[in-house]
Amino acid sequence: MTTPVSTRVPVLPVVAAGVGAQLADDLLFVFLPAFPGAAAILAIGLTAVAARMVTGRLQGSAVPRAGLALGAVSALLGLWISGLGLVAILVAGITVVAGVGGAVLGRPDVRPGH
Repeated sequence: MTTPVSTRVPVLPVVAAGVGAQLADDLLFVFLPAFPGAAAILAIGLTAVAARMVTGRLQGSAVPRAGLALGAVSALLGLWISGLGLVAILVAGITVVAGVGGAVLGRPDVRPGH
């Protein structure tokens, strides 16, 4: 008999990683205001990397849930800081997808049907 895999998401690391990704993005925007696209790409990339780091010890359905939570925290903080413009909303949606993708991609144990 196997024991069930926990689906709990570690809240503190997820929130800290999401906030860290957005603060790094905002610092880049402060120092390079002529390249706002670079800051958005950095936030998306940092969210994916942070999701990979936070979900390293998780298993099963906790992996995409943690990635989704991290992406949502990063996206909501980004929207709160930058406003609700069309581009900001699109970047926020991509950030959420990057959180899930960063957590799930390359991990054979979280494929659907396995």
